[in-house]
Amino acid sequence: LLRVIKKYSVDKVLEIGTGSGLLSLELEKQNRFVVGIDIDFNTLNELRTYITKKHTDSQINIICCDSASPFRNNVFDLVVFNPPYLLSEEPHDTTVDGGPTGIEISKVWFKDASKILRKNGRIVFLSSSISDVKGLFDYSRELGFEVNILESKQLFFEELLAIEAKPIQ
Repeated sequence: LLRVIKKYSVDKVLEIGTGSGLLSLELEKQNRFVVGIDIDFNTLNELRTYITKKHTDSQINIICCDSASPFRNNVFDLVVFNPPYLLSEEPHDTTVDGGPTGIEISKVWFKDASKILRKNGRIVFLSSSISDVKGLFDYSRELGFEVNILESKQLFFEELLAIEAKPIQ
């Protein structure tokens, strides 16, 4: 996903589930306004400390919230996320547990992203072959998006997919 996002250069970008901030820091290099959000306040404090010490010129906006809940419609040109996607009946670790089919969190994030995305915007995200990728693609299409795999990488027990979704015009 890190390699894929380097090709985007737009006005306003949101990263849902920023965690360590790795993607947001990369996105800041070629995009004007970057917001990183995460539900974990402690993780965001660590990120803020890291940025203050190592990236003093960074202008990333950091917000603690659930998904993209604080934003109004039609704001962002690009929304990026690497969601939790491991199959789990009971979520114990919000950083990896994606629900019974592995796409429940992805679907919430995708739906929220679709609302705040500008007309010609893009959603770029990661998914895994161990989750219900077909179900996620079908859901994305139901919301009016064309979905394309940009890159894939085979690992030991899964294939990671970098995916771009754009509104059908």
